[in-house]
Amino acid sequence: MLAQIQTILTQILIMFLLMAVGYSIYRLHLLDDHATRQIASVLAKVVAPAILISSFQRAYDPALGGTLFRMLLCAFITFLIGILFANLIYRSQRYPNYGSRRMCAVFSNDGFMALPLLEAMFGQTGIFLGSAHIVAAAILSWTYGVHQLRNGKPSDRRIGLRVILLNPGTIALAAGTLLFLSPWKLPDPVYQAMRYVGSLNTPLAMLLLGCYLAQTDLLRALRDRSILSISLVRLVVIPCLTIPFLLISPLDEAARTILLIGFSTPVAVVAATFSQMFESDYLYSTRAVAVSTLLSAVTMPCILALYTVLRALVP
Repeated sequence: MLAQIQTILTQILIMFLLMAVGYSIYRLHLLDDHATRQIASVLAKVVAPAILISSFQRAYDPALGGTLFRMLLCAFITFLIGILFANLIYRSQRYPNYGSRRMCAVFSNDGFMALPLLEAMFGQTGIFLGSAHIVAAAILSWTYGVHQLRNGKPSDRRIGLRVILLNPGTIALAAGTLLFLSPWKLPDPVYQAMRYVGSLNTPLAMLLLGCYLAQTDLLRALRDRSILSISLVRLVVIPCLTIPFLLISPLDEAARTILLIGFSTPVAVVAATFSQMFESDYLYSTRAVAVSTLLSAVTMPCILALYTVLRALVP
C-alpha cells in the first residue's frame, strides 16, 4: 500500500510541475485561446487514437484476449452506472453547464494517473488490460460526452450511427483489435512513430491544463463547494457505486483491481479539452481537474483499501 501511495503522489507532483509550465507559457502569451483549442483537437483526434492502436500491438494470446473482452464489457457497464448517476444529479433544468459537470463526474484521468500504478502492480500486462477502460472512455467521450456538451446549442445534432462508428475512439479500437487478433503487425518504424505520437499525450495535456489554470483562480476553486462536491462524486461516490458490480463481475481479482483503479482516478483532462472544443464551460472543468487531482492523494488509497476489506467479506 505504501508503494501505491508513493506512486500516486509522484504522479500528482509530475502533473502539477507540467501544469506550472503550461501556466507560465500562457501568462507569457506564447499560446492563446485559439492555439489551445487546436491543441485540444490534436489530443482528441490524433494523440489519443495513437495510444490505443499502439497498446494493442502485441502477440495474440487467447486467454488474455478473453480477459480483455470481458474487461471491456464490464468497463462499459460501470461507465453506465456513472452516467446514470451523473444524469440524475446534474439535471439540465438546474445547471446551465450540466454537460461539463456530467463529463467531470463520469470520466477519469485513467491514462496518466492509472497506468503508472498498474505497471508497478501488474507489469506490462496491467497496462494492456488497463487499456480496456481507456478504450471504453474514448468511445463514450466521443458519443455520450459530445452529446452532453453540444446539447441545446444551435450546432447540436443527435448522435447517429455514423458518429458512433466513425469517431476517433471507435476507429482506433477497430484498428487496434485487428492488430491484436491478426498475425499482421505494424512495421517497426510505423509502430515506433505511433508510440512517439502517443507519448505526446501527457506533456501536451498537462501543458494545456496549465494554460486553462492560468485563466482561473485555483485557491478560489479549493473553496468552491461546487468543485469540491463534484470532485467527491468523481473520486468517492462513483467508485463506491462500481465496487458492488466489480465484486460480482466475471473477472479475476487482478482484472477487477485494474478496473477499479481506472475508475478511482481524478477528473479526466478530456473533460476540460472537450468542453473547450465544443464551447462549453471548460474553466469549470479545469478547476475540477486540479482540485480532484489534489484530493486523489487521499481518496485513491482509501478506495483501494475499502475494496480490499469488502472483497474479504464476499465469499
